[in-house]
Amino acid sequence: MTIVYKKCVADGGIPEYMCDPCVNAEHGRVRSVAFIDKSLKDLLEAVSGTPGTKNVESKTWWETQIQAGLIIVVPTTRGTYDGGTPNMVTGFGDKKEMKSSKTHVTVFNDPNHTGNDDFYQSLEDNAENFLLAWRTESELRVANETLSTVDAKDAVEEDIDSFVVWSVTCTWDQRGSKKNVPIYNLGEVKDVFYCIDEEGSTP
Repeated sequence: MTIVYKKCVADGGIPEYMCDPCVNAEHGRVRSVAFIDKSLKDLLEAVSGTPGTKNVESKTWWETQIQAGLIIVVPTTRGTYDGGTPNMVTGFGDKKEMKSSKTHVTVFNDPNHTGNDDFYQSLEDNAENFLLAWRTESELRVANETLSTVDAKDAVEEDIDSFVVWSVTCTWDQRGSKKNVPIYNLGEVKDVFYCIDEEGSTP
């Protein structure tokens, strides 16, 4: 019998580095946000009705979940994402430390202040029921673990020309093999990040 020495992370297997000398860099800002019901977690990367397209990259799939009340869109935001901070724990054997997870923080400002106090209070109370998604210029990111906390504040500044906005801090941990947040092609999904009326139509 051949002995196979097991490892947590296999040697090699690193994907090809993508290099483009004429790169058109992705532009930043958390421009829109969505809260995805945790019941959809295992369906995000399933293949949609369009071959080669994942559910999370399908506009039709998003519209279906929005109409079902399983995805809540905050269409226009301004904010940041910290990229994740590693959480180190005491290691075993010859390893002094090992990375157990990464804590991720997204902070966004929502200008739709009036009438949304109950909405954000409910999100604070039920954070663990949602996955956070957000878009930049042409990329879509979706956390693969549910939120740990949502903290919404609506501070008022002294300046009479200032806007009162919801400043929302979302925090979650990612464990396992995917400690970084997956990046997807935004494509036509960008079209769902609009204010939606009761019939689900967009302007």
